[in-house]
Amino acid sequence: MSVVALARRGSVALLILGACGALHAHDGEAAAAARMPQRVALLARAQAELEHGDASAALDDFERAAMMLHAADAELGLIRAAMQDGQYRRALAFCAHTAGEHTDDADGGVLYAWLLRIGGQAVQASRTLADARARAPGDALVAAVDRAFASPLPVADGVLLQPAHRLAPWPVILGTQAPPPASARFASNAVLVDDGGAALLPLSALPSLANARVWVRNGLGQATAATPDAGDAALSARGLARLVLAARMPLGDSKATTGRVPFAGSPGYALQFGNGDAPAWPVLTQGFLGGLVRDSELRKLGFDGGAGAPVLDAKGTLVGITLAPVDGDATWRPLPSFAASQPPAPAPAGPALVAPDQVYESGLRRALQVLVDAPR
Repeated sequence: MSVVALARRGSVALLILGACGALHAHDGEAAAAARMPQRVALLARAQAELEHGDASAALDDFERAAMMLHAADAELGLIRAAMQDGQYRRALAFCAHTAGEHTDDADGGVLYAWLLRIGGQAVQASRTLADARARAPGDALVAAVDRAFASPLPVADGVLLQPAHRLAPWPVILGTQAPPPASARFASNAVLVDDGGAALLPLSALPSLANARVWVRNGLGQATAATPDAGDAALSARGLARLVLAARMPLGDSKATTGRVPFAGSPGYALQFGNGDAPAWPVLTQGFLGGLVRDSELRKLGFDGGAGAPVLDAKGTLVGITLAPVDGDATWRPLPSFAASQPPAPAPAGPALVAPDQVYESGLRRALQVLVDAPR
């Protein structure tokens, strides 16, 4: 990417805010946009690029459209393109502006509430949604998000997957593979490992994969076919199974630790998907990691987390995978590279914590949906 392009991306938030003084008229946004056919064409091209998985090109075109007119349509496109590109923090910052500035409809507030909720800020998400409801009572979009928020793991469906209001990534198939069929169903959460070439999932999920076609899909909507590898006895003994991926999945800046297991009482995070079949952004849960379960490698998670989710430490580094509850407590297991006899690590050197939004961004590519299509 050129220096000019990087500078443009880095300053786009200022351009959006500065545009308020030049072209600021909420009631006339639609009329003003209609009088700019070049901008209309640019937005259409950006949307097409986004839906085909070209997030970089979509970002460039939405930015150009945003500089032509201060209007919500381009800004919402920018936010969705940033999410498709794995830039959660950037999307969240843009959306805070859009939700506060464009209050004539519910779209900005609803998207901001959703991004807050998936990033682990449930209280602030509810407040943001309540503000949107107060400004647009009876709005169908607000009502749909209200229903989704009733679940601990909200899933976007119906109107929430329509292009104009989408609260999820668009599906992207890696390489030249055929995409998962519409009949493919969610089977489990999983964790991307081995430099993006494999996934770990709970051993208990293997029976549902027997004699079925299998895919994995990350939080950016990127999918690839996968093949179960049930021949690893060491993994099986730990309650885990491996999927070998047909195409290597991108890791971005995420890291997996080769150090020691985080000590009990240290901050931890998990990212998991709700029980939906469509592409989705995972949901962050957080708390303090627990101690050993019955003197084994298995550990108490210390907060809510369904089986198969990646566990990240206070710095956003992948350290393990969640497994089934034991005695009612959610559990997790360190990555298989950890030695069973390793003692707990002391507090890490350097900054002890990173912000939850940075942790979320680190985990977007590590958290996977496992999809299966059973033979007829």
